[in-house]
Amino acid sequence: MHKVDRNYEIGKSEQVYVGQPLVRVKDYWEQQAQVEVVRADKAFVMNTGFLGASASVAQGEGLRVVGITEHDGKTYRVVHFQEKSMFGLNFLINPDGTFSGWAISNVNGAHQIGTLLANPPDVKLVSDTATAVDKTKGYINFELVYGGTTGDSIQILYREYTPNDMARPAFSQQLVYSLASKHIRFRDIQIDVAAADNEHIVYTVVADGMTAMQH
Repeated sequence: MHKVDRNYEIGKSEQVYVGQPLVRVKDYWEQQAQVEVVRADKAFVMNTGFLGASASVAQGEGLRVVGITEHDGKTYRVVHFQEKSMFGLNFLINPDGTFSGWAISNVNGAHQIGTLLANPPDVKLVSDTATAVDKTKGYINFELVYGGTTGDSIQILYREYTPNDMARPAFSQQLVYSLASKHIRFRDIQIDVAAADNEHIVYTVVADGMTAMQH
């Protein structure tokens, strides 16, 4: 199913402050099959213990279950963290949803590393399902963040994300528009600007060229 998530409504006046997205768009296709995930029953941080690598997970946030593996005669589910700083590590989960303390570089079990526990250590990952993004059909996931005004210009930061909402630092760009024109256009998105200063912007998205279901 083709879907488009927006943080605005066409033709409706909106207001955001500096540092907030005036446009947030996620245009994607959902896969029909659901994927297995586990959701944290409380917020936690996973530290790898080397190179300062860590990942923060919010309560209720889902982690993808990428397979199962065996270690010391026991079978574990394997979950994956998206952060690049985690060096592609996957973590072995006990049957009760707690972390086993083991991590592997792939589901086949190579390069096992022990004593990797979450903080707090009693966090549990509860089984659930989620609908995955079908990357084969392409996707759009970006935001335009308001950066205030400089002289006679409006500053906008374009920031792109992966299908899983991870930032792509190499895909960001500072955009500059004339304050006098009262219009902003980015790709097919057309924005009328009613007022803008170094604190906030009042605007209306009048068109975005997207016709898929909004939700």
